[in-house]
Amino acid sequence: MGPVGINKSNVGRIAERIVSNELEYRGFRVSDLNKEGPSANADLLAAKDGKTWQIQVKGATADDDFWFGYGHCNQANIDRTEPMFNRSKLGFYRAQYVVLVSVKSPKEYSCVVLPLNMAEKAAQINLDRGYRTPRMKDGRPKKTGKVWVSLDWIPNSKDPNRKALNETEVELLRPYRDNWDLA
Repeated sequence: MGPVGINKSNVGRIAERIVSNELEYRGFRVSDLNKEGPSANADLLAAKDGKTWQIQVKGATADDDFWFGYGHCNQANIDRTEPMFNRSKLGFYRAQYVVLVSVKSPKEYSCVVLPLNMAEKAAQINLDRGYRTPRMKDGRPKKTGKVWVSLDWIPNSKDPNRKALNETEVELLRPYRDNWDLA
């Protein structure tokens, strides 16, 4: 029986294991917060030198290029009445870091390791570009859906404002790519 591959059904768990492995390699102790089922707002708890961090992991499958997903937006995200991360008011867990993981294979992946405020800022820029601007063709609002970005490819946009927002988002994210310094 050969490998199943990475798909939308397993990419989240694979991404969480990648983040756990990267952190453990760097001396962190990592606990999976999803053992009893999905936990709200955070997937992993990392501890090192007497400090702890709650981490939300967002996994995305990658084919040719790496792309990073923030998750799916809803109308409240678009309307700015709900944040992209730490949406749930229930429970104890509140992510302090968000790790966006783009996975080609268990050996080939890239991660963007963001403090929560930077992850939220980048996601809001993305929502400004992708969902808060009307459609070019008919001017209607866009439907909710995946919120994603590529750091290696800037889409050719006819709208200079959208292109500028994409460039701003990418420049914000680049310093955090594969940067595992949580301190």
